[in-house]
Amino acid sequence: MTIDPELGFPKIRRYAIGHNCGTVINPHIVRGMTLGGIAHGIGAALLEEFVYDEQGQMITQTFMDYLLPSSHEMPEVEIIHHCTPSPFTVFGQKGSGESGYLGAPAAISSALNDAVRPLSITIAKLPIRAAALSDAIAAVRQASNP
Repeated sequence: MTIDPELGFPKIRRYAIGHNCGTVINPHIVRGMTLGGIAHGIGAALLEEFVYDEQGQMITQTFMDYLLPSSHEMPEVEIIHHCTPSPFTVFGQKGSGESGYLGAPAAISSALNDAVRPLSITIAKLPIRAAALSDAIAAVRQASNP
């Protein structure tokens, strides 16, 4: 992962995921579900947030305010399939797509924290907003160059 130091915008350089969905009946559907889960996880890690005002009224009520990932935020994804057929289903199939969503927020936040570790910055709250990241980078720069 790289980060634009001025804008705080993270760029995912490589994304690899391994999963075991048993017997793959339709590879295109499994890939689509996995990619959709990753997109959703990237949104949870970097973009999506319910925001309320001081009176408790929701501010992020529409897609104009509530950010979702688009194709621009999606990296190329390498999917490693491991097939262990389930003994409990007719064809040996299992669920698929969960690996994309469940692992993505942790993977993204870990990669982002690795990228800013040389600056002694740690981000411990999701979503990791680009504005908060650029502010943290600017604060470190300002402290080192008073």
